[in-house]
Amino acid sequence: MIMKKIMFFASFLCLGVWFTGCTDDIVIDNVDAEAYGNVQNTIVSIKDGKTMKSEVIVDMYADTSMNSIVAVLSKAGDSATEVKVEYDALYAEEYNAAHGTSFNLYPQEKVGMAGDGSITVPAGAIKSPGIALTLQPFDDTLEETYILPVKVTATSGSAAVSETSHLVYLVKNRSGQSRPRHADKKVIVWIEVNNTNPLNMLQFEDEEGNLLIDYVVLFAYNINYNREKGEIYVFSNPQCQYVLDHYDEMIKPLRDRGIKVIISILGNHDESGLAQLSDLGAREFAQKVAAMCNSYGFDGVNFDDEYSNSPDLSNPLFTRRSYAAGNRLYYETKKLLPDKEMVSYQYGAAVGNAPVDGVDPSEYMDIFNGDYGYAAEPYGNSTLSMCSYQSSEFAQWRYIPTESTVLKFVNSDYGFWMVFSLWNNQGVKRDWDAMNVLSEGMHGVSLKKPEYYYPETKSFATNPITW
Repeated sequence: MIMKKIMFFASFLCLGVWFTGCTDDIVIDNVDAEAYGNVQNTIVSIKDGKTMKSEVIVDMYADTSMNSIVAVLSKAGDSATEVKVEYDALYAEEYNAAHGTSFNLYPQEKVGMAGDGSITVPAGAIKSPGIALTLQPFDDTLEETYILPVKVTATSGSAAVSETSHLVYLVKNRSGQSRPRHADKKVIVWIEVNNTNPLNMLQFEDEEGNLLIDYVVLFAYNINYNREKGEIYVFSNPQCQYVLDHYDEMIKPLRDRGIKVIISILGNHDESGLAQLSDLGAREFAQKVAAMCNSYGFDGVNFDDEYSNSPDLSNPLFTRRSYAAGNRLYYETKKLLPDKEMVSYQYGAAVGNAPVDGVDPSEYMDIFNGDYGYAAEPYGNSTLSMCSYQSSEFAQWRYIPTESTVLKFVNSDYGFWMVFSLWNNQGVKRDWDAMNVLSEGMHGVSLKKPEYYYPETKSFATNPITW
């Protein structure tokens, strides 16, 4: 099958709309200065030092997690600005009410903050150096996600902070999973579920016992419209349904080894396109996607705006196809799945470079993948660490990794290499050879030759590797 063009907290807005960090997306020229009592005030926000987001997912394995916090000013000052930040237990209840979640607090005694939470923004700068935030691993626990809210408690001089400004870490309990290789470069693979058994992704293991693949995207489930019921729903074909029915045997082994598994949802030849849902339609479909994601324990969502018919504009669930509608669906889905990752493919109208309700794309998107032959663009305030350097199409054998391109990737600020349709022709040596180029170039370690592969999605039978 050829590539189907695969096509998100921002702030808990001051009107109570949702999310943390109201100051994240403020355009300073539009600030109501009277709200701060002084038109000369400098507005302060705090961000995660690596991602520059106000809400961050942290994967907590069996060892200490190292993170950082920075302070960001709306404008540089003539003198240094002192900012004090601290753990804010009271915010958890407000956050959970806004998102419909029930996350427990990450224990304060497990949180270490360098310099007692004091941050200094130098004179003439708008961003501070980062201060270390260390998180100690979990004890025995069954909770999947914990919330760690941090707030600004004091600033110096004329610096002011919105009462709703928070930095939120959603700490994922992965104590029962293997930690992936420590690296800023990751491999994200789309597999055609109709042809490829997800268990094949475990065959790409290097000589040190590390898996090369960090993310697997299951391509694809479908968006469809039931005219009799007047509702949009998620459809699974027999192969996709088989994966759901055998989650413990087919998906859990990947997640236990540290691979994050993402569901991709594709248009399916009716009017319910992913970038042509009205605001109402986006909210309703986001609920269906969130229920599926939570029920099966997936790590995130991708939307592919393709193969849909023109919408009936008299239907209140639909609107004209647009980037705004595509972004709205990611935004509404991220609201319901704050601890899951939103993954995009920068093609068509499924995701665009525009805020939703004033919320920057960097706050509702997590990973950006470029079209074949192109690097991804960091939308909004996103960083290159959230973007793919290259997208390879293995089914048609295009833009395949080479020693020189992988070296350029390693020396860049980009965070991902994207592969589509790996082992679509199961067990072929050329796919393994290309992935070995990635492994050697990224990590200096060769892959082990696999002993077998799974030739069918709806089976656990294996064939031996004969090359």
